[in-house]
Amino acid sequence: MNLINPKSIQKGDTIGLITPSSPLEPGSLEAGKHYLEEKGFKIKLGKHINDSMRFLAGSDADRAKDFMDFIKDPEVKAIIATRGGQGSQRMLPLLDFDVIRSNPKILVGFSDTTALQLGLLAKTGLVSYSGFTLTVELNPLIDRTLMSCLQGESYQIVEGMPAYPGVVEAPLIGGNLSLLTSLIGTPYQPNFKGSILLLEDVEIEPFNVDRMISHLDLAGVFDQVVGIIFGEFEHCISRDPKYGTIDEVINEWSTRFKVPCLKNFPYGHGTRSCVLPIGKRIKLDVDARTVVC
Repeated sequence: MNLINPKSIQKGDTIGLITPSSPLEPGSLEAGKHYLEEKGFKIKLGKHINDSMRFLAGSDADRAKDFMDFIKDPEVKAIIATRGGQGSQRMLPLLDFDVIRSNPKILVGFSDTTALQLGLLAKTGLVSYSGFTLTVELNPLIDRTLMSCLQGESYQIVEGMPAYPGVVEAPLIGGNLSLLTSLIGTPYQPNFKGSILLLEDVEIEPFNVDRMISHLDLAGVFDQVVGIIFGEFEHCISRDPKYGTIDEVINEWSTRFKVPCLKNFPYGHGTRSCVLPIGKRIKLDVDARTVVC
């Protein structure tokens, strides 16, 4: 499948906001909305952006409709998720992939949005951007990388710790480990062959991170990828100290892979975080601790 790089946007363009996962808390949208408006963008809110139904921001049909309405709206040039949480994968069977393929637009999200973004990549080839929602705490790295992604500018990040040396250029695929794992064996599983795998997670006990990485290994994912980036695993702490640490889990697995591998990269739920293009070809230089997008 050919990749689709959506058109970049500029100041004055309209960004549509959707809530594809869990409900918004009252007042949680204002800071992020103000940030985008200060950057010069116009904002349009999805009709169901403030809906709430158990752990979801409204029904699957209404959340999918907000997304498809913005895909079809010529005024809207990009779509950004307001928050993560739970449930974006429930939208996938309700989307019109032919319409999306014919009207490709920037989609920015993070965490739970991983399932939606990888499903879109699998079904349409649409490149999207991971690492920001309207409720993510801003930092200078997010600001720089998000604006570069929106405006179609290249950028590089020099951080992380080498785990296995080498240089590779390939499409970046991944995001949140839990959500990526939930797509394995479904029609929305992306094609990992010849890709650089990106993984992060939050508030998962280390033995569960190990289980999910093992799941990917047993599914043959690591036999297909040509590079690996381990992001941050924020607050992944064992309730029982004898079960070990998340660093021990990542260190053990990273020694098994004989492809360029960078760990402790600033992508995740912590204060050290950035925005990365999912599906786009990037350059990973482990020796220089550099990712060029």
